Amino acid sequence: MSLAAGWSWLPLQAPKSIPVWKQGPWAPLGPPASSPAQRPLARCQAPIPDLSARHDIRLLVVRTLLTYLELAGYLETGTPIYAEYELRPLVPFEEILNRFAGERREFLRGIFGQARKAKIWSHIDLEAAARALGAPRDRLVRALDYLAEQGLLEVRAAGLRHPYRWLRPPEDLDALASTLHQRTLERETREIARLDEVLTLAAHDGCQTAFLAAHFGEQLPGPCGHCSWCENGGQPAKLYPPAPVHLDEESLRRATTLRREIPELALPRALARFLTGLPSPRLTRSKLKSHPLFGAFAHVPFAEVLRRVEEGEGGRP
Repeated sequence: MSLAAGWSWLPLQAPKSIPVWKQGPWAPLGPPASSPAQRPLARCQAPIPDLSARHDIRLLVVRTLLTYLELAGYLETGTPIYAEYELRPLVPFEEILNRFAGERREFLRGIFGQARKAKIWSHIDLEAAARALGAPRDRLVRALDYLAEQGLLEVRAAGLRHPYRWLRPPEDLDALASTLHQRTLERETREIARLDEVLTLAAHDGCQTAFLAAHFGEQLPGPCGHCSWCENGGQPAKLYPPAPVHLDEESLRRATTLRREIPELALPRALARFLTGLPSPRLTRSKLKSHPLFGAFAHVPFAEVLRRVEEGEGGRP
């Protein structure tokens, strides 16, 4: 069987151009309606690393926020897809094209023309290529997979994206954003409290196993005999008290000046993260982690640094 015969699933004519309302990662489920209230809800493909970098939110927090939206009934997740293919020809591209004729050959030429060529691998954005060629994304995928099956290309999938579908629009976007922000702050407070509980357990003057069991509602008949307290003859562990907090005022003044010069540090929380050495996508992208002031107050509790930064601007959040 010839290669061309194996492509019987490909249309002999290119499909018509995709309507504008179907293009892009936010593709509505139907044509636009006459009024905003009647407009259909949309599907989107969320490249989570891109969302993280764009909004300066760490990856884990982005995933948590998307989960909150899904649990609240705003989003519905779908099967993850790959947004990009990486191609390495095992024979020259022209030789691949010469095995086909007519529309199929031109279609392949169009695919290869959309690829960004590197030293070894070429990269193709499937969504962008599909829009440029006016063809369904699935047709591109099937064509490239077929060439890989025939030993003409080596293909690697990359750029994992998570499709979501809007189930209902938020009635008040600002209120929803405020609610999500408050939930993240509460989560942060709970996580810090858990660390405090670990320290309390370590310094507990009593059987630590019994103390931990009581925390989960279980009462032990007596000391366990194998925890640190029991093995230490009934003596609690001695934890060193935290070192006195000291903020170098000169460094704080330099940071205030730096804040006016670097937009990435404009918000108080961003500056506090910078000074305590907490990385973020924006700090990494701006190469601020190599700045001498990055982590200058790593020995100071974050809440204290944030308080001083906010005081320095008159308490404005």
